[in-house]
Amino acid sequence: MNSSRLISNGVKASIVIRAYNAEKTLARCVRSALAQRGGDEYEVVIVNDGSEDGTAQVIREFSTDPRVRAVEQENRGLIGASNAGFAAARGDIVMLLDADDEALPDFVALSCGALTDPSVDYGYGRYYEEYEGVRKLIRPTDPFKAPVGAFAWRRGKLMAEGGFENGSIFPEYEIVLRTWGRWRGVPIRQPLFVYHRSRSSMTGDSELVQKSIDILRKKYPERAVEIAAIRSYEL
Repeated sequence: MNSSRLISNGVKASIVIRAYNAEKTLARCVRSALAQRGGDEYEVVIVNDGSEDGTAQVIREFSTDPRVRAVEQENRGLIGASNAGFAAARGDIVMLLDADDEALPDFVALSCGALTDPSVDYGYGRYYEEYEGVRKLIRPTDPFKAPVGAFAWRRGKLMAEGGFENGSIFPEYEIVLRTWGRWRGVPIRQPLFVYHRSRSSMTGDSELVQKSIDILRKKYPERAVEIAAIRSYEL
């Protein structure tokens, strides 16, 4: 998608980056977000969620780029950081990245393209998963096979729903379950980002992953089939 297409459709996107003690990986993530093809009709909102390392300094290194905006807050966790980013964003479409992820060059264009149809509320795309130097392409067959970085959302719809809710490390699945039958999601059949895995991350903690899935089961017992479809996060 070229820049004239983005402008003519009136589509503006916000990439929200959640950062907590992310000095080692944040620069790579921000550079990937700024290296988008298809014009500059997007912004990068970095939420510094009470980091205690050099994350703030990394953010300042990008302060001269007019596409970059920063939100500084006390630590509120991944839900609080996500919602702060949604509230600060100006784009009609929002995407989330964690600070150790990498956006691919068509992340914005593909996400905007999937949501040009006004009846579509979110899209979920393919992605590369990397662990210990091995990278593989993942093709989600439903939204429960996609991690948060593979989603694109209509910001207005997210805000109308009150944003993400606390309780689970999988707010992307919670809001899909919450809006099941009301929101329409579509697959994006090209890769959007690189999902870097590590055992030190939340999804690398098998007990935390299981606890979060159990929370979803208790909250949405009528969605047992959908919850059972949530991808494995085992390493």
